[in-house]
Amino acid sequence: MKPLVEALERRLALERAARKQAQAELAEARARLDRVVAEQEETIRARTGELRQARDEALAASSAKSAFLANMSHEIRTPLTSIIGFAELLMQPVANPVDREEALRTIIRNGRHLLDVINDILDLAKIETQQVDLEQIDLPLPLLLRDINALVSGRAAERSLAFQVQPFLPLPPVLRTDPVRLKQILLNFISNAIKFTPRGSVTLELHYDAEEPAMRFAVVDTGIGMSEAQQARLFQPFSQADLTTTRKFGGTGLGLYISHQLSGLLGGRISVQSQPQAGSRFELVMPLAAPVPRAELLTMEGDLLYWGRGDFEITSIAVPELAGRVLLAEDGADNQRLLSAFLRQAGLAVTVAANGKDAVTLALRQDFDLILMDMQMPVMDGETATRQLRASRCKTRIVALTANVMKADVQRYHEAGCNDVLAKPVDRERFYQVIGEHLGVAYEDDAQEAAFQAEMAELHQAFRAGLPAQIQGMRDALRASDWQALGRLVHVLRGTAGSFGHAHLTERATEVELALRAGHPVRAAVLCEGLLLEAAAVLRRVPA
Repeated sequence: MKPLVEALERRLALERAARKQAQAELAEARARLDRVVAEQEETIRARTGELRQARDEALAASSAKSAFLANMSHEIRTPLTSIIGFAELLMQPVANPVDREEALRTIIRNGRHLLDVINDILDLAKIETQQVDLEQIDLPLPLLLRDINALVSGRAAERSLAFQVQPFLPLPPVLRTDPVRLKQILLNFISNAIKFTPRGSVTLELHYDAEEPAMRFAVVDTGIGMSEAQQARLFQPFSQADLTTTRKFGGTGLGLYISHQLSGLLGGRISVQSQPQAGSRFELVMPLAAPVPRAELLTMEGDLLYWGRGDFEITSIAVPELAGRVLLAEDGADNQRLLSAFLRQAGLAVTVAANGKDAVTLALRQDFDLILMDMQMPVMDGETATRQLRASRCKTRIVALTANVMKADVQRYHEAGCNDVLAKPVDRERFYQVIGEHLGVAYEDDAQEAAFQAEMAELHQAFRAGLPAQIQGMRDALRASDWQALGRLVHVLRGTAGSFGHAHLTERATEVELALRAGHPVRAAVLCEGLLLEAAAVLRRVPA
């Protein structure tokens, strides 16, 4: 009996031990389950928070974009109303109730506003897709200031505001940067300052920090200012300080965001200081590669003046005495006469080809010491002609004539086989310098220079005499929507006008040609009206 009891007790002890182990394992399993549940709940809470935040951000973005699109509708429809309205008035066959020139200026002004809106949207798209191409070239500081002053002083005067440039000397003479994008940032600052300043002044300050080293641009205004909350929204896309600002002052709400992004791409930084009703200060800091040597710094305000030529200022230039035969490939009749006069004055014999195909034929049949090749011609362009000549083992030195002198363009012309590049409009001094480098140099006397000055005056008179026909030709092309004909006429005028000192005419023609090349005929038509007005203004001016 005793052995049986002992056996039962052992069995009972084993079962108790097994039960305890099972209970311990169960407790451990429950603890693990509790931990898993707690972790899952925490994960769910975190993901719920993330989803809620994403939803709120999406709703905010959607709301911002909806507000942006509504604002875009206003920004586009408002100028379109003026453009369409005045255009319809001008087309009325009866006596016109509006002044034609004022109506055209209104159409052009509103058209340019539409261009600004479109450019903002395109810049935003480029920034978002990382497709912004930047240059790094030398930009003379006086030239930058001249361009900015020319673009904004009129706007400030229209609002009875004082605009001034305040240089804190000394300053570097040259900045190595992308001129177009730098001007875009500064013009955005100044345009905003003018827009948000009901009365008072707008000042562009320039500072040179030799220690960093860096160039500092500051735009200071006496306008409405901003609160800290408003400043926090400044550099966000689709936003201005607040909706009240948008309704009262207009604008896309993209300018400062684009400027902020561009400054970063240029290696710079933007800061802002402002108080409500106490004005604002926007500062752009552009780092320099190295400190500027003290001897090179600009130390007088007069050094900041950019001395460009007037409308037609005959300048005294030393002309080299050269010998040889030059083939001039140029399709524009005015440029043919002008460049031929330049070359003949230097003692060179000139043969003219009106297109690239004729230039190839002449160059392969005759011996020339130099070829001047326009890059944009009918039948065959200059780049193709140059490649064909090099493929035919023509060793004659070739100088490209072109209005397209971006770094990529110049590199392409060299790759095609050009030995040098001359920019249009042709600068006479630079023209002789390049020609002399390829043919050898001596210099003529004062009597020859005086004779040439008289010939240049005659050529300028001929240019003015032919301008009405060019204007009518462009009007006819616009009326017929013949964009190819318009492009040819504008290209010829672009290359010729600047050579006679009409820089503004060249700038307007350049804008039209670029719009046509980009496939924007409507934009080109709007810009062409400005070109025609400028051409008419040239005819009204008394020649010097």
